[in-house]
Order: sequence, then C-alpha cells, then structure tokens
Amino acid sequence: MAAGKDAVSKVTVEKRIDGKYFFTLTFRGVTYPVKGPFANPMLAAAAGQAVLKAMEARAGAPKA
Repeated sequence: MAAGKDAVSKVTVEKRIDGKYFFTLTFRGVTYPVKGPFANPMLAAAAGQAVLKAMEARAGAPKA
C-alpha cells in the first residue's frame, strides 16, 4: 500500500517483439488485462490514462 493507505493506481506501457505497444492498468491494487495494440507509446499511455481517469471518476476517487 502507498503512504496514504490508498492502493497504487498506474498505467504501464510495454513494447512487444512485433513493435506494437500495449498498456496494463493497475487501479486500487488490481491489475487489469493488457489492452492494445497501439502504434506508438504515446497513444498507449494516453489511452491508459483516459481509462484510469474514467475509473477514478466512476469510483469517486480524489483527483491527484
């Protein structure tokens, strides 16, 4: 757990052997399945952040 007793939420971007990018989302300590493919790491990160922001809004989490 993080310092504020809140589980960590983050987006991780990875590049596969075929050159495509994917993101994995961890929200409140739960890791969700890999999503993709994306053409570049910026698109993958932006998509992941958008999903994370939507999940935080739905859960009523405080905005950082």
